Amino acid sequence: MMISPEISFLLGVVIFWIILYALSRVVRLDKYGLKVKPFYFMYRSKALNETLDNWAKKGRKFWLVLSNISIAFGVGLMIFSVYFLVNNLLKFIYPIGVAAPVFPVLPVITIRFYWLYYFFVAVVIVIWMHELAHGVIARLEKIPVLSTGVLAALVFFGAFVEPDEKEFERAPVLSRLRMLAVGSSTNLVTALLVFLLLSGLFISPAGVLIHEIVPGGPMDEAGFQNWDVILAINNQTLITQTDFYEYMKHVKPNETLTLTVLHANQKVKRNITTMAAEENKSRAIIGVFQLSSYHPNRLGLDQYTGIHLFWTLFWIYLLSLSVAVFNMFPLYPFDGEKFLYYTLERLLGKQKLKFRKILNVVFLGLLAGNMILSFARYGLVPI
Repeated sequence: MMISPEISFLLGVVIFWIILYALSRVVRLDKYGLKVKPFYFMYRSKALNETLDNWAKKGRKFWLVLSNISIAFGVGLMIFSVYFLVNNLLKFIYPIGVAAPVFPVLPVITIRFYWLYYFFVAVVIVIWMHELAHGVIARLEKIPVLSTGVLAALVFFGAFVEPDEKEFERAPVLSRLRMLAVGSSTNLVTALLVFLLLSGLFISPAGVLIHEIVPGGPMDEAGFQNWDVILAINNQTLITQTDFYEYMKHVKPNETLTLTVLHANQKVKRNITTMAAEENKSRAIIGVFQLSSYHPNRLGLDQYTGIHLFWTLFWIYLLSLSVAVFNMFPLYPFDGEKFLYYTLERLLGKQKLKFRKILNVVFLGLLAGNMILSFARYGLVPI
């Protein structure tokens, strides 16, 4: 019996953590700054602290400008995050539009296996840039950084910057706001730059990209694979996945189709026979799952290299934008919660702690409402 890629991945994760934990006990890795617990490790680095100081000194003018702009970005991102979730919740309750699903990011559970490579690369880049921006502004504002390093929990890898909380609380309000907002602002700038890079390196859609082929289906039997591109059906050119769905509306089960497919960097034509969908016997399918528009690259890269580059950049863009927005959502432990609290702290006086608790309850309810209704309407279907 063959083991599925998902099970192999989970077994690999478990084996990795068992070996790392055993090694930490034998070699005593804690002496070298690496703290290991079951399915968790943290590494603190003095060299990274020194790097933060150097960056803060050498790029002082740049970081000052970015940190000041970050306050405006922070306010805008916070307003947008609240607006998005309120508007989305209304779409779930009232028929005023299509609500977007709001799910936690859980590899293999809410994200399909084939996205994991791109996802992990993007997570490392996004979190590192976010945390290092916090650290640089902390040093710029003369707030001591106690430690800097990398950590991992189960399958999530990232970085951390630990400022001196007492000194942080003593710092001027503007200094605290700059430090809190700069992480999301850096992610927003990253998203914009990567979007421009995507626009420059890749051209308009020119086919239908197959993300996943159903084992034993018509496309699988014809010898096609994930990341192949359907260019035409019965000599009718397809530009986007919408073209594909529109064409398939008129196709019946057991009908023979001639597909022109970009496979291994070569255009090939093969005949397939459609089959009936399990949930609707009158609907014809060709045995593919998850499609998107294919964007050829301008660099002359081969088919699969270009596709992998596109999706790596796309996930960096997607996660950068998502973290930029939702990190400024005013709910603990996101930076937006402290940002809003410190902005209103002086105005609230003795009621500030009560106000903070009420805000957390309200915004937790808003986020939870979106997630519960997302699961209720869309179910737990990985993207």
